[in-house]
Amino acid sequence: MAELRVINRKKQTAPVSARRDASATIAQVVAGLEKIGLAMKSRTWRREGQAGLGPLQRQVLTLLRTKPGQRAQISTVANELAVRLPTASEVIATLERKQLIKRCRDMSDGRVVMAQLTAKGNRSCAPAPGMPDQLGTATATLSASEQVALLTSLVKVIRSLQKQGEISVARMCVSCQYFRPNQYTNADRPHHCDYVNAPFGDRALRLDCQEYEPASSAQASAAWVDFTGSRTA
Repeated sequence: MAELRVINRKKQTAPVSARRDASATIAQVVAGLEKIGLAMKSRTWRREGQAGLGPLQRQVLTLLRTKPGQRAQISTVANELAVRLPTASEVIATLERKQLIKRCRDMSDGRVVMAQLTAKGNRSCAPAPGMPDQLGTATATLSASEQVALLTSLVKVIRSLQKQGEISVARMCVSCQYFRPNQYTNADRPHHCDYVNAPFGDRALRLDCQEYEPASSAQASAAWVDFTGSRTA
């Protein structure tokens, strides 16, 4: 009987121990991501602060640089950078005074005001020649399989944050109307992109695609199930 009680105690404590191990691992991953985020933010501030650009100002310029015609509605800027509309308006006004952005009317609807990058603004947010990309260099130290695993893991983390409302817009393949996951048996290129009408693999997954068009909620959910291969994902 004593032996049975010992075995039962071991069975009861094993799941608890596993949960503790999982929680500890999650805590370390979160700490690592936060450390990377702080390091990159500090690096940007050191580089751009000397030029009179704050981190959010730099983000606005970089976002506009990726848009067609290098312009977007102020509400779009606010949504994609997950800031309040008054905050986005204030930053854009500051950048306009610095002649990095100009406001203009939308050609298709004169009631809509757009924020457009000026030539000076485009130069200010262009990557500096010879500027080392520390994060890219660090990522390059991973093996090819580790890079793909990291990319797919980031897709899952970003999607979860998006569902929690922490990230308002993420122009990722997995929520795009052109994405067709696991359409082919080729393990290297199992997915299909309707926009370019070509197969591609996890290595080519995009987190910020200029051709992104949001899928309907039903289509995005179905694509996610097919992408993860799990009905409970």
